[in-house]
Amino acid sequence: MKERVLITGAGGFLGSHVARYLGASGHVIAAVGRFVASPDYAKDVPNLWNLCGMTLPDSAFPTVVAAFKPTVLIHCAGTASVANSVLAPYSDFRRTVDVCAFTLETLRTEAPDCRFVFLSSASVYGNPLQLPIQEKDALCPVSPYGYHKMLCETLTAEYAALYGLKTVILRIFSAFGERLRRQVVYDSFRKFCDPDSPVVELSGSGNESRDFIHAQDVAHAIDVLVHARATGIYNCAAGRQTTIAELVRAIASQTASNKHVQFNGIMRAGDPLHWQADISALSAYGFTPHITLSEGLARVQAWIVSEGLS
Repeated sequence: MKERVLITGAGGFLGSHVARYLGASGHVIAAVGRFVASPDYAKDVPNLWNLCGMTLPDSAFPTVVAAFKPTVLIHCAGTASVANSVLAPYSDFRRTVDVCAFTLETLRTEAPDCRFVFLSSASVYGNPLQLPIQEKDALCPVSPYGYHKMLCETLTAEYAALYGLKTVILRIFSAFGERLRRQVVYDSFRKFCDPDSPVVELSGSGNESRDFIHAQDVAHAIDVLVHARATGIYNCAAGRQTTIAELVRAIASQTASNKHVQFNGIMRAGDPLHWQADISALSAYGFTPHITLSEGLARVQAWIVSEGLS
């Protein structure tokens, strides 16, 4: 069944991938977000109903919801930086928790039958006691970003329990891909491609691990859950643990670089040590990641070259 999908934060990294993927799958898309840096956005998203430029909370948003009559709202809006949340926690709270509450309240009043998909984060788990992490495991965030995602999950549960909203919470692990101009994959590629530096210096020890998933597979997971009319909480990852040292070796190979890699031993505030997800709950609906880490890195490299960033 094809849905009328409203995507908040549609101008951001994950939101733009979700819009393109779901539009190509035949769903009608209403894209809400900031599109200043994406002049060709409307041409790249199939089945686009409208491009609604705004920063939530915006008083025009309820009018958009009432006019579009979405059957599914995918909430991608919010902050995306652990480091920035540590430096400015109140700003992160306002841009994440307040925006989520505003979006849920708009659905309650304007489209109570619309299903709500919240893009949460593995940061709600913090440093897990064991791997792989299951959805039932304790939440113990170690950054303002993680705490604020947890608060948004609580708000989502509130509107489901008290107002009958049909909701999905997707805890996304280490998403990467084209158009993401930050985090370890992008930063490593840029450092390997920098002709003025013979050394690639990275934070930490290299033994830290993440569960990387390409943004297109995040969109694929959302499509699977929307099609199944699922509710509940799901980990979204590849289900595979990769150390940062392994990732960097793969990027070195991808770029055919022989630069020396140096880890400075300094852990960034708010970063967990190890992540690996149990994705059996999501896989029960037929989800399988389509893009391997190697293929995803090749896509990122091709995008970096095409953008003249290398």
